[in-house]
Amino acid sequence: MTSTVLAMSGATLSGLAVPAGAQALLEEVVVTAQKREQNLQDVGVAVTALSGDQMDALGYTSSTDIVDMTPGMQLVAPNGGSSTFFTIRGVTQNDFTDHQESPVATYIDGAYISQMSAGNFLLFDMDRVEVLRGPQGTLFGRNATGGLVHFITRKPEQEFDARLDLGYGAYNEVNLEGAVGGALSETVSVRAAAAYNRHDGVIENRLGKDIGNGNDYAGRVQLLFEPGDDFSALLSVRAAKSDIRAGAYQHKVTVANDAGLGVFVGPDEDVYGTCAGCDMNGYRDTDDDRHAGDYDFVGFNDIETWGATTTLEWHLDHVTLTSVTDYFELSKDYKEDSDSSPFPLHEFSLQSDVEQFSQEFRANMEGDDYRLLGGLYYLQIDGDYISGIDLPMDGIAIDNPYTLDTESWSIFGQAEYDLSSAFTLIGGLRWTEDRKEIDFASNLLAYNDGSPIMELARFNDDLSPFAVVDKGTWSAKVELDWHATEDTLVYVSWNRGTKGGGANAPLDVSGLLDPATGELDYARMAFQDETIDAYEVGIKTDFFDGAMRVNSAAFYYDYSDYQAFNFQGLTTFIVNTDARIYGLDLELMASPLPGMDIMLGASVLEAEAFDVPLPTQAADRDIALSPDINLNGMIRYEWPSFGGGTMAVQADFKYLSSQYFSISNAPVTRQGGYTVLNGRVSYTSPDEHWRFAAFGKNLTDKDYDIIGFDVASSGYTERFPGNPIWWGISASYRY
Repeated sequence: MTSTVLAMSGATLSGLAVPAGAQALLEEVVVTAQKREQNLQDVGVAVTALSGDQMDALGYTSSTDIVDMTPGMQLVAPNGGSSTFFTIRGVTQNDFTDHQESPVATYIDGAYISQMSAGNFLLFDMDRVEVLRGPQGTLFGRNATGGLVHFITRKPEQEFDARLDLGYGAYNEVNLEGAVGGALSETVSVRAAAAYNRHDGVIENRLGKDIGNGNDYAGRVQLLFEPGDDFSALLSVRAAKSDIRAGAYQHKVTVANDAGLGVFVGPDEDVYGTCAGCDMNGYRDTDDDRHAGDYDFVGFNDIETWGATTTLEWHLDHVTLTSVTDYFELSKDYKEDSDSSPFPLHEFSLQSDVEQFSQEFRANMEGDDYRLLGGLYYLQIDGDYISGIDLPMDGIAIDNPYTLDTESWSIFGQAEYDLSSAFTLIGGLRWTEDRKEIDFASNLLAYNDGSPIMELARFNDDLSPFAVVDKGTWSAKVELDWHATEDTLVYVSWNRGTKGGGANAPLDVSGLLDPATGELDYARMAFQDETIDAYEVGIKTDFFDGAMRVNSAAFYYDYSDYQAFNFQGLTTFIVNTDARIYGLDLELMASPLPGMDIMLGASVLEAEAFDVPLPTQAADRDIALSPDINLNGMIRYEWPSFGGGTMAVQADFKYLSSQYFSISNAPVTRQGGYTVLNGRVSYTSPDEHWRFAAFGKNLTDKDYDIIGFDVASSGYTERFPGNPIWWGISASYRY
């Protein structure tokens, strides 16, 4: 469950992060947005950073909760929430096939997480999270045309530390989180943490078990070796499991209009000759309840992951050497009732088995008036995937097994030079070589026994994997920082970001056939890399001795070969087209009175793709998941209370204007504007060991959807709802 709170440009909200009862002032925030420690207000990048204490106090339990705290950021959750990734400032990739990588890269402790099925994880024992808006191609590099999200966990320390959090809420939700750490010897420290979350199904199934439950486990063990001041070695091992009933879409009866795009069928229309408002099988969901339906098949989502990261640091004279080695595995089994009706029409499934290895070496050098950073990066992803759809009423199934192997290496560097005490010039460059090979087949099977009927298509080259990508790309950055005063930074930047090309793996392979010959067209299997030239002007400033902070940025993105995901019927393709995005982020945070904190934010956006191929024509379209206006706000007040403790109350909101869930802008994928309101009250004991809280989320029980797919050719639309009203209580102990 998410709580909708805006975090202003990485500022630490003192009422949450400093001892209870302390004067409410904004603190200095240290981030590693440029792979070295800096005060956030000195970094010429739009960054939102939240401390672990903030996230604890605000009740966040999932990695996806942070979207409501960052202007211009949204969650993308196709496949009933089994796949999760982020969109920032309109830069998104909402293809739901598991092998695709997001243009908003996700990192955990410096290690890249390529699989979108691993994007939704329990948020526990965190030090902080940093969200960087805009292309980050120079230092982080991996496809980060939209930005990146970096989760940094709490590290082992010599001092003993222990914590325990318990929570209970609506739908019998139970949250449990614990961590303990300390010294094993004078040179070795350890930290172990674990979390558990479960709740009953949010979607009532009138034909069987309720859907949309929670059942997640995660754990992490870290060992830190510090034999001296100049060297450290950190080993982190992590594992997680999610096993839930998934795929609870709402069934909306749909018909294609003259342009071939889905429109809703009215309750008095009989377009299929069955009954008023009904689909071709004579069914319609009559209660208009987003959180109830008639599902003949109860879907499932079973994901298991584990990984290990080793981070080595050597501190030499004026130079720091860093090595980050990561290994990661993911296994996923997913199936859903796609038609969300009492008839066995369409049951979509995905399976993934992925191994990933990455290695980064980098060196940081600092002088009196310069800072240099250079490095090498290597990534290998070996994935075995199966996408498929069962059509029980037709007695057939489509099964698409494929492998996609990715190998990438890059060399990068960035230099900063102080032209004077007020001006700093920054330049960076990265060269990346990508190679991707796919072996894809599509088979028609008998539904009852799975026996093969015929092979529909096979993509390989002389029985070898087909190379869909084999080329190099470059990213670059030029920035000028002006420290106009001690409390004001003005920056101007140009960033060129790239996201490598890739392979389509469509469920319906008919779109891969050459219209003239009927033979497979290899060129339609691949899509090209996209390039974004981002121009940004920003200002970061503090007022009134640090009691108020205002950060803003204006940006213009010129997109070449934007990778647009186009979903029509059962045909899913990424196509390249040009696009343009521009907008403004404005963030404000203030502590006008002792104990009071106010946060306000706004994001204004215009995002358009050109000549998007549609069923009957090509036309300009709004980019998916890009509302024109995104408003956020929060007010929090704390005061001394009984027994010498501290009470706090908080209210927050988020508003999104209307948007489309698809690049086609089909009417059935439009979501109207909506506001979500949340509240929280808490008590902290005098010694700050105990905290008790009660909260409410979506207090007005607002109905809204977070994703939608136009399946007009099958007579319906899939809409996945946001969570209903939710309440909870919690108790936390810190030693």
